[in-house]
Amino acid sequence: MSHYFTTDQSAHDYKEIDYTFENSVYKFKTDRGVFSKDQLDYGTRVLIRGVFSDNGGGSASLIDMGAGYGPIGIILGKVLNARPVMVEVNGDALSLLHDNAAKNDIDAEILSREAYDGSDVKAELYVTNPPFRAGKDVVMGIIKDGFSRLVPAGRFYMVVQKKQGMKSYKDSIEQLFGNVEVLLKDKGYYVLKGIKRHEGTGQNTN
Repeated sequence: MSHYFTTDQSAHDYKEIDYTFENSVYKFKTDRGVFSKDQLDYGTRVLIRGVFSDNGGGSASLIDMGAGYGPIGIILGKVLNARPVMVEVNGDALSLLHDNAAKNDIDAEILSREAYDGSDVKAELYVTNPPFRAGKDVVMGIIKDGFSRLVPAGRFYMVVQKKQGMKSYKDSIEQLFGNVEVLLKDKGYYVLKGIKRHEGTGQNTN
């Protein structure tokens, strides 16, 4: 999942993929070196479905951390009437994010991780399909960032497979947020949800 946390460039191999959600067709330009280049991965599909089912059709601000070429932020931005903040490290993926936001006619704020870290962006929803291969420290950093970036009563959502350490991450979310819920389970993928009750919850989590 190198697209989240590397700035390495590689030879381009562009293609376009389609994905249908809630009777709307979304088109995404992809490229060599980004995660799930040929089709939307199953975990991302489960995450999108879970977040949408938990938020109905109401509007909400959202952060998509590790956005890749943008399916999570773009689709949820559309169905939740939100202006997504999509954060990515890889320079090629950032370019794809701009292309795909335009292709799907959505107004999005697209930020490099450096620009995001220097911002004061807050949101009601924080959504991520994190790069587990980058290691637990990276994933825990995303969970902690989610807590810090959410407004009071904001919701954190993460998809994880059981074999990727679901129970450990579930426990970490509960310790940090003071609560956790398995929102959806599908073919070994779990959508975990934490609600930010107040600023002081779990701040000493390692």
